[in-house]
Amino acid sequence: MPSDTSLQKSKSPTVTAFQFETTVPAEEKPCLDSIRQWISEHTGLHFGEKKYFTLYRRLQTVCWRMGIPSLEEMDRRLHDGSSSQLVVQVVCAVSTNHTFFFREMEVLQQIPTRILPQLQHDEEWRFWSAAAASGEEAYTMGILLAETLGLEHVLQKVSILGTDISHPMIELAEHGVYDSNRMELATPDLVKRYFEPVGLGQWRVVPTLKQLCTFRRMNLQNMPWPFKNSFHVIVCRNVLYYFDVPEQKRLVEEMYDWTVPGGWLVTSVTETLSGQSTRWRKIDVGLFRKE
Repeated sequence: MPSDTSLQKSKSPTVTAFQFETTVPAEEKPCLDSIRQWISEHTGLHFGEKKYFTLYRRLQTVCWRMGIPSLEEMDRRLHDGSSSQLVVQVVCAVSTNHTFFFREMEVLQQIPTRILPQLQHDEEWRFWSAAAASGEEAYTMGILLAETLGLEHVLQKVSILGTDISHPMIELAEHGVYDSNRMELATPDLVKRYFEPVGLGQWRVVPTLKQLCTFRRMNLQNMPWPFKNSFHVIVCRNVLYYFDVPEQKRLVEEMYDWTVPGGWLVTSVTETLSGQSTRWRKIDVGLFRKE
């Protein structure tokens, strides 16, 4: 039997902290840059250095879902136009779709309190949610208007258009079914009036609210826009900063042209038109008016 002194203490295992990769491999950068340029040219969305790795991860996910072996192959298919399905998947992956009901109410509350009193003499009101994602913003506007004026009156007077670059998002908006976590800011009374339960933790927009809203797929960068009538209120929130400054200016000036005299542009609290030469007159944070 060996003596105690001959016993060797076992060494403690070396603990190495898990390192989550946050840099793009050098060999992938040329293809990623090429795809980034394609995205900018076809959608207007701009991914700077701060969003570079985020873009890389999103495109990797698309490769995995579609069985594409590499970014190089993705780049080739995008540029030769051989896969319309890939184009749809990439556009959906890079679009920003984080949204929920009653988001940034400090801005949207301006619609019933400051904007509607200025529209009283117009026979009809046309609203446009220019980056509608899956529809929460458009339906939120409908609820605000209905709560202010009464749903029956709004149904006779108001139309709300929601557009988005992502076809799957538009399908979700038209379907009008949402998980309860998208409605955390809605009061129980509002949920009861404007939604109906359809499953475990899911709610569907009631038909009368759906009547107010129409949804269409549209790329903001593709001008001229296919509208017949100008809008009284355009809501374009949390999307402008994904475009570079020249494209931002082009978009907001086009919106100006598609707004009735005295019409309004609503942006988010984090977006500003300051520093840009624009015809819009700033009224408040996130609120601009056509002269």
